[in-house]
Amino acid sequence: MILKQKNSLFIFILILTSLFFLGACDKKAATSKAAPAKTTQETALQSADAKGTKATEEVTTYDKRGKRDPFVSLVVTAVEKPKKGQTPLENYDVSAIKILGIVWTEKGNFAEIVLPDGKAYTLREGMTIGIHEGKIQKINKNHIVIIERIKDYRGQLKSKETILKLREGEEE
Repeated sequence: MILKQKNSLFIFILILTSLFFLGACDKKAATSKAAPAKTTQETALQSADAKGTKATEEVTTYDKRGKRDPFVSLVVTAVEKPKKGQTPLENYDVSAIKILGIVWTEKGNFAEIVLPDGKAYTLREGMTIGIHEGKIQKINKNHIVIIERIKDYRGQLKSKETILKLREGEEE
């Protein structure tokens, strides 16, 4: 019984407040008409007045030539995947290659190497080797000098000299 009285009191207050807000609306605003459209003669007169007073308005345009794209990251985040080499010599890192022996001839020096997969190959000066496209610079009597072009953290190419020794434990 008390619950019904509370519900009816709530409904009564709700109706009173809605009537108050509906009565507060202004009926004149709802019945106002839109202003009549300007005729072509009025607009022609106004444009003639505007021509006589010469309003100077500066128009600026954006020229992107010579400027960097603001939406491109300054830090190179994409790391290139090592691509599949042209020869089996270009599928492995230079540090994973082991030298079997170095041979001297009148035509030039060459070296026998073993790749991590167990296959042996012959190297001559100027050949490409390794995943970073290293060039064999010099083959000496106990080591091979390889120059690689490696990208640093900023994406710039740097030269890296790698020396593969005939016997790892032996020092010169």
